[in-house]
Amino acid sequence: MKAKGIFLSTALPAVFFMAAVAANAEIYIKQTRHTDPFTVMGQTQPEKNETIVTWLAKDRARIDTGEETSVIVIPAENIMRTLKHEDMTYMETPLDSQNVFGAIPEGKQSEEAKKALEMAGEIAKGFMQSIEVKVTETGETKRIKNWNCRKYLVEMSMPLGKSRSTTWATEDIHVNQQLYRMASNAGMAAQQGFQKIIKEMQKIKGVIVYQETKGEAMGSEVRTVEEVVELSEKPAPAGAFGVPRGYKNIR
Repeated sequence: MKAKGIFLSTALPAVFFMAAVAANAEIYIKQTRHTDPFTVMGQTQPEKNETIVTWLAKDRARIDTGEETSVIVIPAENIMRTLKHEDMTYMETPLDSQNVFGAIPEGKQSEEAKKALEMAGEIAKGFMQSIEVKVTETGETKRIKNWNCRKYLVEMSMPLGKSRSTTWATEDIHVNQQLYRMASNAGMAAQQGFQKIIKEMQKIKGVIVYQETKGEAMGSEVRTVEEVVELSEKPAPAGAFGVPRGYKNIR
């Protein structure tokens, strides 16, 4: 009886500890991206391989592309921070800005620079609003690694070309879908017109674990394969959603 009591007294704290870890865990997504070699305007581009790591918390996300760049998205604070690790700098962009150029402080802009940035902003705005995305659920399912997946077709048309993606997504791990979409498309998150794309992409339920995209632009064809190699729930490293000490704000 005494041994049983000792077991319970040591096991219960462990159970509570495990429950606390689970309650505070984030979603960890490790993804590889391979782009085949292609030729555009007479210039041959070699194949490219990247690793993208995404951390999704309850109300914020972090995306690491290789060891060079990190993006932190915090919708509640209306901010996106882009970190450049090589020179230890970062810049902040309002998520509801019409374009990324609007984040430059007014006092640091000359009149010529303001006009140039406004023109660039209008071009970016027009570009985003001209993008058309169509998501079609096929009804086809299969198991990829340990995940039950559903197949979607994603067609995108842009002024410079178009693309068609075969996409497999899983709902086995639940995530904040809006935050996940913003994290997955962090480069466009601050652009006006992005919400239209997000609305259509929300037809894809869950996390994309495999996607093959074939794009056409300026007479060239580009094939990209993105694949999730790890998808799990675990605590993010300490300070993952903050700016590291010593980094300089350049905007």
